Amino acid sequence: MKFIADVHLGKLAKLLRMLGFDVVYNHSLSNKELLLNAMNESRILLSKNNAFKNNKSIQCFILTSENPEIQLQEALIHFNLKEKINPFTKCMVCNGGLHAVTKDAIVNQLQANTKHYFNEFWQCDNCKRIYWKGSHYERMMKFIEKLQ
Repeated sequence: MKFIADVHLGKLAKLLRMLGFDVVYNHSLSNKELLLNAMNESRILLSKNNAFKNNKSIQCFILTSENPEIQLQEALIHFNLKEKINPFTKCMVCNGGLHAVTKDAIVNQLQANTKHYFNEFWQCDNCKRIYWKGSHYERMMKFIEKLQ
C-alpha cells in the first residue's frame, strides 16, 4: 500500500514512514501534482482537503484531526495497517529504503559520541542519512508498542 500526503500532513507522513509505509510527501506539491502523482503511481491520497473527497480517479482518505498521532490512528484503522507495521525500514526524511551498514563504512560521518557508544547502523538508500538506536529509539519503540 503506497500513500501520498498533502501539505498539511508532514508529521503524519514521518510517522507512517517510521512504521515502514511508503509515503510520498513534498510540501511544495500543488493539488494538481498530488492528484497526478496519486494516479500515476497508484498511491492513496491522504488529505485534510475535502475537495479531493469526490474525485473518482484516485483513492483518497480525508483525515479530520489536527493531531498527527490521532491522524495516524485514523489511517491505521481505516486501512487495517496494524498487522503490516514494519518499523525502521523507511527513511523518515525522504522515504528511501534503509539497509544495515557497517560502522567502518560510515565512521567518518559519525560524531564522536555516536562513534564511541554505538555499533549498529542503517543508512538510507536515497539520501544517505544514517540511523542508529540512540536515545530516541526507546521513545519510538514505546510509541509503536502503544499502537499495536
